[in-house]
Amino acid sequence: MFGKIHEVYSSISGEGISQGIPTVFIRFAGCSLRCGKTETRALWCDTAYALGPNQGEEKSLETVWNELVTLDSHHGYQVLLTGGEPLEGKNRDLSVAIAKRIYEHRMNFGRPYPAPRVETNGSEQITDDSFFVFTMDYKLPGSGMEDRMNQENFRILEKRHNSLDEIKFVVRDRIDFDRSIEVIREQKIQTNILYSPVHGEVDAKELVEWIKVDNPPKCRLSLQIHKVLWGNQKGV
Repeated sequence: MFGKIHEVYSSISGEGISQGIPTVFIRFAGCSLRCGKTETRALWCDTAYALGPNQGEEKSLETVWNELVTLDSHHGYQVLLTGGEPLEGKNRDLSVAIAKRIYEHRMNFGRPYPAPRVETNGSEQITDDSFFVFTMDYKLPGSGMEDRMNQENFRILEKRHNSLDEIKFVVRDRIDFDRSIEVIREQKIQTNILYSPVHGEVDAKELVEWIKVDNPPKCRLSLQIHKVLWGNQKGV
């Protein structure tokens, strides 16, 4: 079993409800979405360097497991599967396999963070498996990718009823924010909600004011503290 891996490294979680937790990142290569790119606006993806499948190295389950153990020999870090897109194509099979192994090992030995967190782009179907925790993007109109969103994921999140799952809205403008409110109401979302501004296109303080007025349930502003600490460096 193999998947395309761009990098494996340790740092802290930079955003969301797990922000600040020591984390091993397993970054997959390859994503079919191209968020934000229009004739007049630029691609906004933070990890454009991992969008193509050829930007990763084919690695086996055993290779990835050994890299994880090297970085976290005591199995005490959160593990985060990200991308690229960890649920796309054959990356999905490797994501399932590595998550199962981590979950079973940590449950057997009473280690923290047994279920790896998966950052997924919203186009791939998530699962009801207990060995995953999900941060699921919902792409708003400003991304140009809303028509690629898998609406069934809302039902799966509702069924999972996992207090650690989260839905992330990346907001480009007021149109995006208003659409997020519509989605929350239409889908009756009860999962944790993250709001993140597109850097350079909407001021985070302005987004805060919008959030204060509508106050969606279980919502929070999510800024990327890894960028505050290290800028746009890779592997941090």
